[in-house]
Amino acid sequence: MQSLSDDFAAMQAGVDRVAAQVAGVPVADVMLLRMIKHLGTAMAARMERVLQPHGLAETDFSALMQLFSSPDRSASPGELCGLIAQRPTNMTRIADALVRKGLATRRPGTVDRRRVVLRITAAGERFVRALLPQMIPELETGFAGLGARDKQQLDRLLRRLAASIDATAQDTAR
Repeated sequence: MQSLSDDFAAMQAGVDRVAAQVAGVPVADVMLLRMIKHLGTAMAARMERVLQPHGLAETDFSALMQLFSSPDRSASPGELCGLIAQRPTNMTRIADALVRKGLATRRPGTVDRRRVVLRITAAGERFVRALLPQMIPELETGFAGLGARDKQQLDRLLRRLAASIDATAQDTAR
């Protein structure tokens, strides 16, 4: 298995080759994008090692955690799509998996019956409370190389990047 550092070196070499052939390629931006995506995938894989014995994907657990953490323990699939960065077709698969496992229910909305609402079940809440402590060490190990100040700086930078993307997305939509 190749390390993330090896992957990044191979990515850098590829981006550098493209930049040598195409003028104006923003090498640093391309690398940052690729590294962020790659790290997200790697962290999700760490979480999936804990989830796999329970037959859940990381995206399933993310949706379940959103239900668990919402004030009324529910959300529409559309709301969850935005919160866990999934497309509607995959959200349907996720909702089906949570309902099939008895971790959530799917019901028509009370105000608008066309709106579907997912709600975490008591079994889903017990599952989260039992599994979350097992996931914490994987998460902490993944960030072990960063101190508290590093994490604060990374948080600040990622929020600035999100704000920049939001601002340019709004400009493009106009």
